[in-house]
Amino acid sequence: MRRVRFPWRAAAAVTFVGAAAACTTALIARENGQAAVSFRNPYIVPEDTGARVPGTYFLRRAWVQITRDLDATDVPPTVPLDVAALSAQRFAVSWLGHASMLVRAGDLWILIDPVLSRTAGPIPGFGPARLAPLPITPEALPRIDVVLVSHDHYDHLDKATVRRLARQSGGAPRFFVGKGLGRWFQAEVGAGAEEFVWWQARTIGDITLTFVPAQHGSGRSPWHRNDTLWGGWVIGDGGYSFYFPGDTAYVGELFRDIRRRLGPVHLAAMPIGAYRPRDLMRHEHLDPDDAVQAHAEVEAMRSFGVHWGTFQLGDEEPFDAATDLAAAVQSRGAEGFGLAPIGATIGVRDADAAGGHMPVPPVDLKPVRAGPALARGRAR
Repeated sequence: MRRVRFPWRAAAAVTFVGAAAACTTALIARENGQAAVSFRNPYIVPEDTGARVPGTYFLRRAWVQITRDLDATDVPPTVPLDVAALSAQRFAVSWLGHASMLVRAGDLWILIDPVLSRTAGPIPGFGPARLAPLPITPEALPRIDVVLVSHDHYDHLDKATVRRLARQSGGAPRFFVGKGLGRWFQAEVGAGAEEFVWWQARTIGDITLTFVPAQHGSGRSPWHRNDTLWGGWVIGDGGYSFYFPGDTAYVGELFRDIRRRLGPVHLAAMPIGAYRPRDLMRHEHLDPDDAVQAHAEVEAMRSFGVHWGTFQLGDEEPFDAATDLAAAVQSRGAEGFGLAPIGATIGVRDADAAGGHMPVPPVDLKPVRAGPALARGRAR
């Protein structure tokens, strides 16, 4: 049976709004006499004029979504997340899809960029729709100690998800966010959030959490562009580190600075999706080839691709990122950069500490069809 997104008119109209505010991001900069931004990217790129994708782009994305045949759409496979196995690790990461990750670091449960809803947009139920199922239900998550937010775009910060976390048994987690975003948490979530500037760190027991620069932007509406700080996170534990860049464009000096200041990266979750049309997306997002370059610049021992195959935010098809990453790894002779199923667990300290031999070479990750995968996910 052919599965498509309906109803047509309502979905088209509201999906446009949701997509426009989600991380494809480009909220058409400075077209309406907006005030000067509060924050700017840390590295000057002369060829970046500030132009972003036009409104017609979002109309096209809405049309693709509502007419998509899910039974003919390739996405990454999903495996059930084994919380007990993850809990047994000293330092390990499980990918929840898109940019969301559950991290076990020492005795801490850390959730990164929590988006556990079916859509990524300002109106529940509309906006870019999940094409691959979650590997765990929100109710089955362990009690979360810390939530790390890279930036406020809808595909990285979901209001329904953080509200649920704020009401979890045992009390709300500590929310760590970029400067300026604490006001949103207080107003929309009813919970406080600790604000960070670039290179600021917080130590909890043996775990160090550092907010690092990224080349991107922020804003949950066209009227609030870049008034909260964006970045990535480095989690350190006993000389080992896990790096999540958030969303970022490729700037070699950015990754070299992180390596110089924070030391070697043992595992990185590199974003590889939402990269077409390249002439506009390249100033906001890595493409797979950029991600391989970033992997080398930050001197990561191992990396795996995230921010792909879950919500279609770019013009590429959901599984194109995997195919393009395989080509980039081969052409550059890159070592240690692979992929993992959604729900897989990857040890930070040891490649074999969790989840078997993860990540796998990009050519070894075989796609599944979105329609049957979503049906199985709903049946669990």
